[in-house]
Amino acid sequence: MQVQDWIVLGVLAALAVLAGRFWWKHRHSCCGNCASCSHCESCHRSEKDNK
Repeated sequence: MQVQDWIVLGVLAALAVLAGRFWWKHRHSCCGNCASCSHCESCHRSEKDNK
């Protein structure tokens, strides 16, 4: 492998880490559009709005 290959692999690894970190921070967020959500039954948005 050449240096350019290692640089590309490093950039891809960094992007994968950033994507995983973003997903981890936003895993419980609700956008409010429950009509198209596959997890709409597990959403407790109405309970949050009543507080």
